Amino acid sequence: MYVIKQNWLDICFGAMLEYIPEEFITADTTERFRSVAAHIDTIGGYLYAEETTNDEVAKIFSMAGIGHKEISNYKMALDYYFKSVSIRQKNKNEKMLGLVYNNIAAIYNIQAEYRLALEYSHKSIKISEKHNALPIDLVIAYNNLAIIYSQCTDYDTALEWNTTALKTLEDNGLTDNPICADIFIMRAAIFYAGEKFEEALKLDFKALDLLKRHYPEDNADIGTVYNSIAREYFSLKQYETALDYYRKTHGIYNKVYGEDDSDTAAVCGNISKTYVELREYNHALDWCLKALEAQKKVLGEEHPETILRHSFISEIYESLELYEEAIIHLLKIHDFYIKNNQDKIVRIVNERIADNYEKLNNHSEANKYRKMAAEAGERDE
Repeated sequence: MYVIKQNWLDICFGAMLEYIPEEFITADTTERFRSVAAHIDTIGGYLYAEETTNDEVAKIFSMAGIGHKEISNYKMALDYYFKSVSIRQKNKNEKMLGLVYNNIAAIYNIQAEYRLALEYSHKSIKISEKHNALPIDLVIAYNNLAIIYSQCTDYDTALEWNTTALKTLEDNGLTDNPICADIFIMRAAIFYAGEKFEEALKLDFKALDLLKRHYPEDNADIGTVYNSIAREYFSLKQYETALDYYRKTHGIYNKVYGEDDSDTAAVCGNISKTYVELREYNHALDWCLKALEAQKKVLGEEHPETILRHSFISEIYESLELYEEAIIHLLKIHDFYIKNNQDKIVRIVNERIADNYEKLNNHSEANKYRKMAAEAGERDE
């Protein structure tokens, strides 16, 4: 019986190994994972149920987590990562926990759970440094922490960790490694936050040149650099050029990740903003609605990014003088911030709702929301 059971576990492990690509660098590898994800999850469930302590299973679970991250299934990604952690903790294999904790931190960062993201990122670095991890793994961990601090708008700390990552690359002769492009991209983002747009643009073109030497054109990282370049041209008010690079980004992301993905949705939003600057409001609305539908599916109705999208859509409707439609989206924002007791924002939203009712000559509703705005203002004092 033991031999039969062991053979079955070996078959399960072999199947997962065959299904999961070693790297997710093209649209084909990502799409292949998407097509077999349900089979992988079924097999993974069998393996984990056997309470295996095989470290190779922990490794394959981490790879499955990466796959689910690439297709924006963040819940399943975390599930696999924590299963990998559980196996390695049983084995007392602390050394490999550093890599998994870094992956967990990246997911929490995407989900805007910054406290947890910072916690797991620092744990990752502490373990990786303790066990003299490979320089490239340390670089990834340092830069990931820089990304999280940047998301928290702590740009000085973000730059410190990014500099540590870059120095580690330079000290180990790894400046031609494609990971170096990630460092340039993050550094460019920090300069961008400091409104040093031309410096940021130079760094992103360096990253683009490096990535194109290593990867095909439909690589997701190349799409990410196109997105950063577009953002910088946008800030330099070169909107047509920005739109060109945003469209390149969307083409890659849509191919690699699909429409229902947070990154693809963000690019749709950026294209929308660019059309607003070009005063092409109907195009802007189309792209913003695409972004909203994807974000509702991937992030949920009440994620901060989804709520922010309702705000952008309401502004576009106001520009098109479609005030009833604008109110529908403003009410979504109103309900979210009422629930979260953020009276300062509630006051502002109520004023905007009142303004839209005024333009519809519905003065009773306008007065109602102006009164609600005043009440929110008093609560905020």
